[in-house]
Amino acid sequence: MNITGIDLNLLIAFESLLDERHVGRAANRVGLSQPAFSNAISRLRVRLDDPLFVRTARGMLPTPRAEQLGGPIRSALSILRQTLEAPRSFDPKASAQRFRIGLADDVELHLVSLFAHSMRSGGLQLQTRRLDGIFVIPEPDLRNGTLDLAIGYFPDARSLAPSFVMETLSEERNVVIARRGHPAFKRKLTLERLMELDHAAVIYRNEPWGLIDNELAARGLKRRLRLALPHCLSVLHAVASSNLVACIQESTANRYGPTLGLVSHREPIGLPPFVLRMVWHRQRSDDPSQRWMRELIQREVVLLKNRGQSIRKTTRKIGHERQPIALTSNPSE
Repeated sequence: MNITGIDLNLLIAFESLLDERHVGRAANRVGLSQPAFSNAISRLRVRLDDPLFVRTARGMLPTPRAEQLGGPIRSALSILRQTLEAPRSFDPKASAQRFRIGLADDVELHLVSLFAHSMRSGGLQLQTRRLDGIFVIPEPDLRNGTLDLAIGYFPDARSLAPSFVMETLSEERNVVIARRGHPAFKRKLTLERLMELDHAAVIYRNEPWGLIDNELAARGLKRRLRLALPHCLSVLHAVASSNLVACIQESTANRYGPTLGLVSHREPIGLPPFVLRMVWHRQRSDDPSQRWMRELIQREVVLLKNRGQSIRKTTRKIGHERQPIALTSNPSE
């Protein structure tokens, strides 16, 4: 296609409608009247020979062709903006920046208060999306601009393409949780006894097994996985209301266990720690707004880690290290 006849403003209008799914909001975002905005979209429809957007009860939904174009157009506009705009500082009170972050659902639980608080400034917006896999970096989405940032338990940077940047945020160890008074926690929890219990687990994929099942299978073992759920919070509630047990990240157990009446025990499997890492495309490294968001997340993770350490020190005073750890709230929270 000869692109010399395409007005750059048409692509900006396209990006706005793809984000907003509403003509009025999209027009306001780019500073156009609704008739002028509709005319711009009409011109682009003719140029690309596709309806691009279809009006529905849920708003203006993109056609498959528009979905296909969305990532590359966002990426191209982002490069242009960064190239043409002079280096600047970022003022959240005067910005209408929209952030897009992909993350594991347990990480979202920890960061949601930060996100809610930080988006109160100016016209800031943030959209999160749960990762398709907590151990898989969504490289295509980071590359085409669908995501600005991804946070998950990713492999180290040796497996990363040169166009991406990775930063380690924290290490998470796993614990076994159960409801308070669960008979299994009245004695030492061995690997053999753990295999005899009924389990719940967070499973993202269609297959009814996860990383822990792979670790056990390597030893010729198999847990009794009774309930596979796609959300961490659902697993916490399932364990609190039954005799199921689950293996989850210790920070999640410490933060949400107290209100649900959960206790935790060191897992006897010997799992390696889960390393929480943040990944972004190199072209966004110097963007002031993106730096601001990454620094917010970095500081929040440090604060959460310090609170978690405080909780562990308090709860271990209850008894011998082999005793289940009662999950108590930190008074400072």
